Amino acid sequence: FFSLLLIVVLGGSRALSMRGSLSLNLRPTTARDLAAVTALERASYPSAEAASAERLASRLSEAGDYFRTMVLDEEEVVGFICGTRCDEFTEEAMATHDPSGRLLAIHSVVVDERYRRRGLASTALKWYLDEVDVTEVRLIAKANLLGLYSSGVVGFEVCGVSKIVHGSDAWFDCRRSGVDLVQVDAFSGVQFAGNPAAVVFRHGDDEWMQAVANENNLAETAFLRRTGETSFEIRWFTPQAEVDLCGHATLAAAEALFATGRVFLDRRGPDRESRITLTFETRRAGTLKVSREDSSPWLSMDLPTSDIEEVSAPPALRAAIGGNILFCGRGPATTPDWFVEVDDVTDVRVDGLRGDQKDFVVPRGVVVTSRLVDPPYDFVSRFFAPNLGIPEDPVTGSAHALLTKYWETKLNKSPLLAKQASKRTGVLKVHTTTSAEGESRTIVQGQATLVLTARLM
Repeated sequence: FFSLLLIVVLGGSRALSMRGSLSLNLRPTTARDLAAVTALERASYPSAEAASAERLASRLSEAGDYFRTMVLDEEEVVGFICGTRCDEFTEEAMATHDPSGRLLAIHSVVVDERYRRRGLASTALKWYLDEVDVTEVRLIAKANLLGLYSSGVVGFEVCGVSKIVHGSDAWFDCRRSGVDLVQVDAFSGVQFAGNPAAVVFRHGDDEWMQAVANENNLAETAFLRRTGETSFEIRWFTPQAEVDLCGHATLAAAEALFATGRVFLDRRGPDRESRITLTFETRRAGTLKVSREDSSPWLSMDLPTSDIEEVSAPPALRAAIGGNILFCGRGPATTPDWFVEVDDVTDVRVDGLRGDQKDFVVPRGVVVTSRLVDPPYDFVSRFFAPNLGIPEDPVTGSAHALLTKYWETKLNKSPLLAKQASKRTGVLKVHTTTSAEGESRTIVQGQATLVLTARLM
């Protein structure tokens, strides 16, 4: 016997007390959770539809990888999601878990009534769908919930009245396939400006991620893997290679998480935090943090400050710049860019910046910058990375880990307002600071705008 229903709630009228911000965790279900899970199931469904304690225990035993418990503040069980894999979406096929089944059938998404209308169910279900290792998910739902789940919030398609008989009410088949992908314009408050980046809410093997980035054909595609409520692993790929650090795609990833509801934001309670901080663990650039103040359109990204080593400009670089070089330097291993200050950033030949000469090798890119005396901007820059398939990057967050300290020192001013003078243009607020550990950090602020949502099939 099985039960499939999205967003079921407990009976009763007890109201939720206002406790400030809540911390939601979706964790693997354990045997210790079964009593609470069974109580939620029995209170949520009519007796003809509720799964028995034995059935729930069987699902946990056979399909534990697809059984998750919602927990608030690390202790209170307030809901659960469970599913089984099968090859066909029929009652018979769903009765037994097939670990190699091509699709996942969701049996229950249950939330305690005291916590409804807070976004727990939709947030937890998005987390669940991002984690499962199948590309087709099926469920049945009652008519009153079809609008919610076909609205794009979670992204199911209503396929029609279900042939599955489950109690006295009519049910509808719903289907969701693919892996979610969004595109965000970083460092812009409007669409079609700033720097576009794709964000995929899942990791895969290196070959698959590189193929996806190549298909997107954007400067960067960020791939996320959730490690906690507001913590993620992040990797970045250009159409040609993986890179160690990408600022604009990190900013885009944060906006994507906020905009799609994948970060749980409890907006009730007098003691709630007004600042939400996301943490991104990287392979080689340490821990990055992006925060947003309540209701502010600006995101603040915390990057490691990159020191510049002054070097002589190679002849090939001088020829490519085509103007007077006031300063030439190189960045560190995480941002191994050539750094050049000139009188005017507009007179640069992109073709000459490939760096394939013996004395001029470009492992990542070339930053070209100049002072900008026109208010309100303090300096302007451009970034070129033709060897990574990016002739000119529209707006480069990581380059400002080099630019900020350089211009703060030169202008004796902080914070600074920066402009990246590509065709799409981007605006950034920047300053350096010192962390609690005594490390120099660069704070790069920018807006970001969701442009499209899609699904990788």
